[in-house]
Amino acid sequence: MSRLIHMLSSVWVLILGLTILVDVFGRVLFLSPLPGTKEILQSSVVAVAFLQIPLAIFSSSMLRTTLLSDALPASVQRLLRTVSNTLGLLLFGAIAYAALPEAFEAFQIGEYEGEGALRIVTWPVRFLVVATATFSAVAYIGMTIADWRGSLDDHNALTSH
Repeated sequence: MSRLIHMLSSVWVLILGLTILVDVFGRVLFLSPLPGTKEILQSSVVAVAFLQIPLAIFSSSMLRTTLLSDALPASVQRLLRTVSNTLGLLLFGAIAYAALPEAFEAFQIGEYEGEGALRIVTWPVRFLVVATATFSAVAYIGMTIADWRGSLDDHNALTSH
């Protein structure tokens, strides 16, 4: 599932790149930019970033420093990973919890970004943040369970291909 989400974000980035390309060529060749490019990019940056987080968690690609932990015994390393995973769970759980009411409110009032040429509704991106933050929190639970079962290396090998 995390790979599918990551692929979706990659396609989204490709579409954003093409949108920018069309906008730039429109400005240079026709003196007419693509209407709404700014609004599309503004809404998409957060969505793309959050779509990439679950795979980063599952593949152990989140930023970390191992200089100290590599010198510790395996049991202490596992304990540090558990603390780190718990902090990740709490962080993304808090993000999902805090973003959910705003997502519902954005849906109820029809909130949008932009004026004039293109108006982008905000609720899809807001719900996407809630969903990916929730999935990320669950991913940290899964990583902790896999670590304590001793299958963390197997799990990382499965997600890295």
